[in-house]
Amino acid sequence: MSDKLIFKSVESYKPNLIVVAKPVCDTTGKPVDFHITDTNRFGAELIGCVTQLEGLPLSVFFTNISDAGIGTELIRQALQNDPETQLVFFSHKLQLWLRVMTEMMTDGNLMATILDVTNDKLREEQLKQQNDRLAALTDELEQSRQVLRYKLNKIEALNMELSHIAYHDMLTGLKNRSCFNKDINLLTTQISTAVKIFGIMIIDIDNMKNINDSRGHTAGDMLLCNAANALRQFKKDTIQLYRFGGDEFLVLATELETRDSMITVSDVIMEAFETAEISISAGITLYPDDSILPDQLLKFADMALHEVKKQGKHNSLFFSRSMQDEFLNRLNIETKLQKAINGQSFEMYFQPQVDISRNKLRGFEALIRWYDPELGWIPPSKFIPIAEETRQVIALGEWVLETACRTLKRWQEEYRFTGIISVNISPVQLKKASFIYDLEQLIAEQDIDPTKLEIEITEGVFIENMESVVSILTQIKSMGIGISLDDFGTGYSSFNYLQILPLTALKIDKSFISNIAARNSVEADITDAIVALVTKLGLDTIAEGVETVEQLQVLQSINCRTTQGFLTGKPMPISLCEKMLSGDESAILRIETENRQPIRYSI
Repeated sequence: MSDKLIFKSVESYKPNLIVVAKPVCDTTGKPVDFHITDTNRFGAELIGCVTQLEGLPLSVFFTNISDAGIGTELIRQALQNDPETQLVFFSHKLQLWLRVMTEMMTDGNLMATILDVTNDKLREEQLKQQNDRLAALTDELEQSRQVLRYKLNKIEALNMELSHIAYHDMLTGLKNRSCFNKDINLLTTQISTAVKIFGIMIIDIDNMKNINDSRGHTAGDMLLCNAANALRQFKKDTIQLYRFGGDEFLVLATELETRDSMITVSDVIMEAFETAEISISAGITLYPDDSILPDQLLKFADMALHEVKKQGKHNSLFFSRSMQDEFLNRLNIETKLQKAINGQSFEMYFQPQVDISRNKLRGFEALIRWYDPELGWIPPSKFIPIAEETRQVIALGEWVLETACRTLKRWQEEYRFTGIISVNISPVQLKKASFIYDLEQLIAEQDIDPTKLEIEITEGVFIENMESVVSILTQIKSMGIGISLDDFGTGYSSFNYLQILPLTALKIDKSFISNIAARNSVEADITDAIVALVTKLGLDTIAEGVETVEQLQVLQSINCRTTQGFLTGKPMPISLCEKMLSGDESAILRIETENRQPIRYSI
């Protein structure tokens, strides 16, 4: 094909520059270059050519459209007689990306096709950038996945830790109350009819408050950990252990065959604590015998525990319906008690105390009485312990003390009463921070002689903190107020206390007096020794519960100074006391003697 024909065949291919060149040989006939013979006119526009290309050496042409070296490489490849060659480069001169393809024609001529591939390269570059960006994003995504996976693992670990904290006690490591609530609800909803019994045992460490107060909370915490360790030996699938808070623990025993199975569990646990030298009290309840409701089961176990505490601690008891009846009765009294305090629905009674050494009235003990329209007369032994537990005894005791002082003032003015009024003070009331200040204010307001007021305390006052109690009592005595120790000999009393406490009187409990007149009475010997010692210490001795002439005679024979009991006068309302103080002996309520002659004494 001639050069002209080749040109014509490609002339209409507008986007490209097509160049046809024939070889130029040296003297030896070796091709050293090519001369352009034809081009398409549209292609010339591609490179902005305004001159005639025909006749131009191909090497010059390539040099004009490419950077140094590229044109030489194109000629070199063309002169090597390669059938087809191709080179893509960026022409800084034209600011274009060009693709140059050379092809040897059959007639020995060279056809070079120059294409503008700038758009392709731009797209390629964009695609590359997109691919690079995609690769970078992929890397970022993978890193994010790794970070997310790490964070999720941390969150999962944290959730597990939080779950453990939420359901476990930090001090002992045992499960806590929240975990018990979850477990018991699950147990009662999933329990099968084949598994009929499970037991709950609430354990309370005895005298924990005393340990914390006397030895410190670190020692208390150590005791709690020791208690947890004593329990931990029983942990298995059918026995779960919990710390309920404070000094309370709980044992949940499942898959019990009979009630006796729970008795066995409680016995071995009590024995384990005995071995660990930890005194505990425990209340036990059974599902479904006592209830099928978790809250009630807990309440019943707590009732049983409360009953153990009331009976002297260091034991375990199963819940019984009588406990529930007593609890409801107690709750009724507690509710009524608050209303009675708010409405001051109490009445003050006074029981005479007689100085039998002079056969003269020593004074009265102030005693509170409570009549309820529904329950009738409620004895102090029923409502005072409840008042102490609920701290209502503070308000109650303040009313008693104020009423007694006001009564003392009126009797001194209207009846020339020179005796003593003795008032019982609860340990809870005595340890109130403002007790001394309140007492001073009351005496000042009522303008009474403090030596005519006597404070009665029981042994329970100084069980927990002797030093603090001695300090309070010393301040009271410094005010001129007498201090009497009630119920001596029935509890923790020690003769050593008589040297430590700033007492002015000691009351011998009626349990010693009731059998004092019997032949070879041990109680008489004990009472004789107490009276002798107390008298040497300069204290007044008051024998409680004197009801017979024989008892009175024994007390006179051992020089007991004062008696109090039905023989010389029962507790009486203020109205009868005032009749008595006015000289009317018939107002005195007392047991008559066998000869029906009352024991007489001067007012």
